[in-house]
Amino acid sequence: MLLGDVSGISKEFYNQMVATGLIHILVVSGSNLMIVVKGLIELLATWIGRKRAIFLGIMMGWFYVSLVGWQIPAVRAVVMVTVMYLGQFLGRKTNLGRMLILVVLIMVVADYRVLGSVSFWMSFLAFIAVSQNPDEGVIKTTLRVNLYLLPILAWKFGSLSLIAPISNLMTLFLVETITVLGFVGIIFRPVLWLLYPLLVYVQKVVEVLSAPDWVLLKISFNWWMMVGGYLMLIGYYMRKKSV
Repeated sequence: MLLGDVSGISKEFYNQMVATGLIHILVVSGSNLMIVVKGLIELLATWIGRKRAIFLGIMMGWFYVSLVGWQIPAVRAVVMVTVMYLGQFLGRKTNLGRMLILVVLIMVVADYRVLGSVSFWMSFLAFIAVSQNPDEGVIKTTLRVNLYLLPILAWKFGSLSLIAPISNLMTLFLVETITVLGFVGIIFRPVLWLLYPLLVYVQKVVEVLSAPDWVLLKISFNWWMMVGGYLMLIGYYMRKKSV
């Protein structure tokens, strides 16, 4: 989960993770990095102050990127989350629209081919979901991230996990804890034993919820349906904002 290494995962369990909509916690993804960095900042803010927490959270994000070998999805995500929290660190009011434009320009100038990359758009959508309410709790943020990624995942993979909302609610609150303890465990190995019961719990949730045949729905989700899904999300957001 920390390094995105799935070599020790059996094919059967990998498929079970897909069926329950939890495969994203086994790979180095932009959405996970954003959730973890945000969770760390919000946790530390109450103890050491928000500016110090933002500084340490961003530094931890960049350290994580170096730890996983500067993988492209992680690099994109850490650039996005750095931009998101930079305004808060400087004491400036941030504008979501301007932030989005700035992030896209940075990414396109670095490599224009990102515009055709699904992983870029997934990181971008995760960035939007996280930045809409930076002070919100990790659980609500995680649910919003999953909702925003749903149309593009359905279009890309042609399947939809019907059990994903439940499985995510039952396990994602542990992702931050597992990641932080994993970092510490790299330096002090005995700490890793504390992760064992947490990982066994995640394994049991996956095995139980993936058992029914109906949990993974194969769908024919075309490009126009994906666009329609995001137009509905935009419409809902605009309506909620105007109320």
